[in-house]
Amino acid sequence: RPDFQRMIHDSAKKQWTYVLVYKLDRFSRNKYEATIHKKTLSNNGVKVVSAMENIPDSPEGIILESLLEGMDQYYSAELSQKVKRGMHETRLKGNYQGGTLPYGYVARDKKVVIDEERAEVVRYIFEQYASGIYVSNIIATLTAKGILYNGKPFVPNTVYLILKNEKYSGRYMLRDEVVDNMYPPIVSQELERLIIIERS
Repeated sequence: RPDFQRMIHDSAKKQWTYVLVYKLDRFSRNKYEATIHKKTLSNNGVKVVSAMENIPDSPEGIILESLLEGMDQYYSAELSQKVKRGMHETRLKGNYQGGTLPYGYVARDKKVVIDEERAEVVRYIFEQYASGIYVSNIIATLTAKGILYNGKPFVPNTVYLILKNEKYSGRYMLRDEVVDNMYPPIVSQELERLIIIERS
């Protein structure tokens, strides 16, 4: 957060004595980072004050503040874990997880399905490239046929992004996980592997 970092840096000017937050989790949900930033502020004569948490300025307040920060970090980590688990279960079901779909696919009823008209363009690009046709010539042919990408002529970068997208073969890697039940294949895995060899 650039503005947050600027606030920490500017505290050295000693132009204010308090940083007011709604709750401590708005300052930071990482206990380690919160301690470092509070130490910097404290060295500059600035105290972090929570508007919604009554933390006394006493030894007991130190324990309470540490407890609240620990709970905030716990809930943040727990939420992240639940989100990742939910997304994993969605992938296991082969359901669409949202976001921008590759050219040639559409979403219907939580499933990714092939847009056959555009899929033909994808197949053409893969097959032409695999047979040794230059990208510039592929684009020239598509443009001559009036085939556009989002209303504009194809450009080299768009074609290369299509060729590099392993999802078109029906499977892709997500970190250490192989996902093979979300995208129906538009090109064969053999053709996709051939493109990888050509690219390398």
